[in-house]
Amino acid sequence: MTSKFFLAAVLFAAISVPAMAQDGSLRIVAVVNDEVVTVRDVVERMRMTFATTGIPDTPEIRRRLREQALRVLVDERLYMQEAKKRGLSVPQEELDRTIESVERQMNIPPGRFEQVAPRMGIDPNAFIENVRANLTWSRLVRARFFASNTISEAEIDEAMAKLRATAGQTEDLLSEIVIPVDSPDQEESARQTATQVSEQLRQRGNFAALAQQFSRGATAANGGDIGWVTRGSLPDELDAVVAKLERNSFSEPTRSTGGYYIMGLRDRRRVAEASPEDIKVSLSQIMLGLAPNAQPSDVEATVALARTVRETISKCEDIEPLARELKAQGSGSIGVVRLADLPDNFRAAVSDLKVNETSQPVAVPRAVHLFTVCDREEPKSGIDRNQVRGTILQQRLALMSQRYLQDLRRDATIEFR
Repeated sequence: MTSKFFLAAVLFAAISVPAMAQDGSLRIVAVVNDEVVTVRDVVERMRMTFATTGIPDTPEIRRRLREQALRVLVDERLYMQEAKKRGLSVPQEELDRTIESVERQMNIPPGRFEQVAPRMGIDPNAFIENVRANLTWSRLVRARFFASNTISEAEIDEAMAKLRATAGQTEDLLSEIVIPVDSPDQEESARQTATQVSEQLRQRGNFAALAQQFSRGATAANGGDIGWVTRGSLPDELDAVVAKLERNSFSEPTRSTGGYYIMGLRDRRRVAEASPEDIKVSLSQIMLGLAPNAQPSDVEATVALARTVRETISKCEDIEPLARELKAQGSGSIGVVRLADLPDNFRAAVSDLKVNETSQPVAVPRAVHLFTVCDREEPKSGIDRNQVRGTILQQRLALMSQRYLQDLRRDATIEFR
């Protein structure tokens, strides 16, 4: 299959994206069980990848993306054909929620994706079908898993006993990109694909977006999110590379069971210890507005005023009268929030504050903020049974996903032209 993928890529390797869209865009490059993949499909997928991942659109990167895009499109045809055969579909509500999440990630006004996407170089219909395919695959894998597997309470008890025995050891919040190897003749092609995805990550590509585009694991629809994983739970070769990662970094492609893996580390903590980001704080704020065209001197003056105001705040109850005196619109109680849900600069300002302490001024476009902590709730430490169940499920789904896709490819008639 590798040689056929290469041949299909060569057939349009010298043609630029704009040229393909105008000339021969309906030419067939693959047939998957009598369903076609055209040049236009590949072009739209590449454009989507550039727009959603932050990868620069250069001739060299475009050339590398072609084979990856074709392989993913073939797999998505297999997903949808299998779903049709089994009478499975994704509810519109689930698709809408996912698109809403995409809008938030891409700073698109709610409900405006189909209007804004073309201005970003994205065919909204092609994008939605890509999202639908990934969600469909997750549902297929889960349906097949639950038809033949259950997680017993005894298994959860055993896993929790092991976690308690390792309390204080390390666990990692991980994401993955899985490039499967279904047969020996795909080994080199998969290795090259994984290497290319890794290079795209190094060029400031978005891990979650790349996982959605290229990962063939069960976690692809969720941006590769695995969740919290205890050391020793992964195969030895993956455990070793994860141990060397820093927060917010990713590994080189690593060969493991079923294919090549790129592991991303988002956070690290001790087993049975609560994450600091789960701390909840009740906040009030003084918000001093800035004009849209505020000059640096105006910002400095407002920050200086905020420092003076800060000295007069000794408790939360001081905020409301101060806000009225300053006529500071938008000031007052924010309510209870998790530290993890705050923007990075706000979280850094309040994370170490005690009750009734006030932050240093935080300047953002349009305002300078002072935050006062009115209450603080530390998360409970311990081992969550549902989390343990989810970890076991995720590991089994990952293995099931790889085997399922291998079966679909093996049984399919795939022709590359």
